[in-house]
Amino acid sequence: MVTLYEIIKFLTFPGALLKGFLEHLFCRIYKVPVEYSDYMQRNELCGHTEHLLAPHKGSFGICFGPHIIMLLLGLAITFPASVNLFYFGTFSWLSVILLYVGVSFLVNCFPLVEDALNMWDELFSGASKTVSKVCLAVPAAVMYAGAYLERYCVSLLTSLAFAYALPFIIGWIVG
Repeated sequence: MVTLYEIIKFLTFPGALLKGFLEHLFCRIYKVPVEYSDYMQRNELCGHTEHLLAPHKGSFGICFGPHIIMLLLGLAITFPASVNLFYFGTFSWLSVILLYVGVSFLVNCFPLVEDALNMWDELFSGASKTVSKVCLAVPAAVMYAGAYLERYCVSLLTSLAFAYALPFIIGWIVG
């Protein structure tokens, strides 16, 4: 499974490199020491930054900050390409390249499982306020589930399916 994970990470290297950079940036913002910052490693840390477990606020910030940036960039790049390719049915190389880059961002938008577990433990520990538990429970659950999807290489399939269905979903919503 680790070999398949590495292959997917190296195939989607634009997203893996940006994800590693964003994790490193948010570790610096929350003052979490980074142990090893090679973004393209040949192990389960491929596309991630090796860092110490973050304290209370940093645990959610290190998981959610890179996730939301990667998700929004992936959606913004994937949407026009998937509309052009799948909805209108017109082929252009620019759309294929944009679809590749956008899907690579969507594949790599979730945190490591260890970071997600730390975030979950810190969020639902006794030190957290009830308001923060209620407001952050859904995003934390999404990131927690997405971390396992990424670990078991399902995020590539879900990102490709989402990229195909995105123009139809938006078309259905808009009317």
